[in-house]
Amino acid sequence: MPRPEHVVRRRLLELLRNALDCKVTVLSAPTGYGKTTLLAHWRRVEEANLPFAWVSLDEQDNDPIRLWRHIVEALRRVVPEEVDFGADVLVVNSAVGQRFVGIALPTLINEIAELPHQIVLVLDDYQFVTGEDSHESLVFFVEHLPENVHLVISSRTDPPLPLGRLRARGEMNEIRTEQLAFSEEEADCLLNEKMGLDIGLNNLSVLLERTEGWPAGLYLASLSLHNKVDKHAFIETFRGSNRYIVGLLGEEVLAGLTDEVRQFLLQTSVLRRMTGPLCDAVMDRQGSDKLLRELARSNLFVVSLDEEGEWYRYHHLFSELLLYELKGSRPDLEPILRKRAGVWLEGAGYFEGAIRQAIAAADYQRVGLLITRHWYAYVSAGQLATVQRWLEYLPEERITNDAALALVKAWICALGGRREESARFLALAEGIPYEGPLPDGTTSVESGVTVLRATFGYGGVRSIVEAARRAAELESGGSSPWAALVRFALGSGLYLSGETSQARKPLEDALVLTEDGQPLLRIATLSFLSFVATDEGHLEEAESRARAAHALVERLRPYRIPQTSLASIALGRALAERGRLVEAQKELESGLSARRRLPDLSPWPTLIGLLALAPVRTALGDRAGSRAALAEARAILEAFPDAGIFSELLERQERKLRARRPREGQLDGELTERELDVLRLLGSELSTRQVAQSLYVAPSTVRTQVKSIYRKLGASSRGQALDEAHVRGLI
Repeated sequence: MPRPEHVVRRRLLELLRNALDCKVTVLSAPTGYGKTTLLAHWRRVEEANLPFAWVSLDEQDNDPIRLWRHIVEALRRVVPEEVDFGADVLVVNSAVGQRFVGIALPTLINEIAELPHQIVLVLDDYQFVTGEDSHESLVFFVEHLPENVHLVISSRTDPPLPLGRLRARGEMNEIRTEQLAFSEEEADCLLNEKMGLDIGLNNLSVLLERTEGWPAGLYLASLSLHNKVDKHAFIETFRGSNRYIVGLLGEEVLAGLTDEVRQFLLQTSVLRRMTGPLCDAVMDRQGSDKLLRELARSNLFVVSLDEEGEWYRYHHLFSELLLYELKGSRPDLEPILRKRAGVWLEGAGYFEGAIRQAIAAADYQRVGLLITRHWYAYVSAGQLATVQRWLEYLPEERITNDAALALVKAWICALGGRREESARFLALAEGIPYEGPLPDGTTSVESGVTVLRATFGYGGVRSIVEAARRAAELESGGSSPWAALVRFALGSGLYLSGETSQARKPLEDALVLTEDGQPLLRIATLSFLSFVATDEGHLEEAESRARAAHALVERLRPYRIPQTSLASIALGRALAERGRLVEAQKELESGLSARRRLPDLSPWPTLIGLLALAPVRTALGDRAGSRAALAEARAILEAFPDAGIFSELLERQERKLRARRPREGQLDGELTERELDVLRLLGSELSTRQVAQSLYVAPSTVRTQVKSIYRKLGASSRGQALDEAHVRGLI
């Protein structure tokens, strides 16, 4: 129910209703102009017939994974329960995100378009979102918005969207500061009808002029005017900058409260979001639940964040007032309150909130401890940018003098493709004395360093196997967080060393350990199992493993994550061996393109892709493209001389390419015209049945002709036949 103080802003509600046929409504105005209150009122009026999906944003939503997870969750609340809406999209929070791309959004947009009713999607407080990737994803969403969605963006500043283009197309409704400012009629309604202050027209005009119609200023002024005998004198002195007004009204409002309420407001001002047990912990008292509910009912200071009345927040302006007062009156108390809040938040599993409290208190020792305890869970969930941001709050010397923090920094740099920077922090971690296990559960600094080296293999193929075996010794406990990764590193290292049969077991063990999580590691494991199966001649298994990896990538809706490119390389390699060259080339080039965006991530998957792509290009008649792929592989080998199987494989392909020149001579029987027709179609993506349909013959006839082609060309597969045909100039 609306509070008694709420002014019904009919002119603005009408603007909102009339704009539902537009794509977007933008509410843009400074803090305190009633944007959220207006939208909340609109939702109460309309939601019986028009579902509202509401997302309240904060600074953490600069991570596109978080932003879109919250949007999907809001949409899920307003769709029919029998519709499994957005289930796949929610899996993205398990991905290691570099940036959000438009692969996830088309699926989400299609799911929205299939909903049977119109929806209003509200993104409130969008000014907190400043990340370029988040903006880019929202621009894509707006450009492809389904007709059954009306997007509302509420922000203190103009969102970085193509507003001019939307305006020119007539696709945007705008409500700005001048519309949101109270009119004289609305100010009169608030001050006299709602608050019963009996303010005359002249005084009302002066107050309206002083505040420039700022709704929050008018409301706070009304609270102070309740206790003023000479209202005219107060209104005449009510002037100055917003900062002056905030300071004056904060003092006036707080002075009129009971000491219990005042202390509660001041001490809980360190919290961005509040629930009863958290407030109890901060204040070292009981009964906060009841007081929060009373405050939420009695005035606009407290905003409920859920239907159950469990979580609340202060109005942003009022929160600033309270914190300003706390810092001025009890500066010694703030760090104590923040530490209490952080302890409760960490214990309840709200690790981000705990870290934020430690950062606000400048308690860098605790910030570092919390990061080193919880970083891996966030990276595993795809929130690499979040961990990077936490580290940026720390003074440089805090990281460079703490082995556990230096090791976290080394991982973040390695995952971000910054190899040299990662090596620097790795060396720092090794050189700092540190006894015992690390806060994240790693048994020792040596173990953490070894696992990282085994994972990325910068020291060469032999070092991967050596590091993986040493890591297995150091992380032998059943509860080790690195169990799956160590087994994958060993299996992949053995494969890269040419020990294909020995690689299978540790890779299969890693696959079992990733069943309940770690999707990126599962993608990599499936991909290497596909490589193993290909080399062993198990082509059906190879394609099946690669497609399983590829399907998991599709479910994750990748954010251009080079790590997931392994799935495309594995699938392309399996398809090439089965003679489906056009499909293979597409997958291989896609995977390699993704890896080139972060060339320092790891060289070995790139080499696998290049050495698979070169013969495919040759078979398709692109000898120049094949030479380019081999040259790129040669450049990588020069930088990483300890390259396991790759040196021999590359030399073999280079010799083969040099030796394969168009040659004259007799075939083992000349191809018939019909066999030439079949041969030309073998280079396409058509199946045997589709080839038969194209030639108007039975599939059995095509199979007989294919066998004849193989015999005459001296080939044993579709790929070899096409390769030989190109060399002989037959196609």
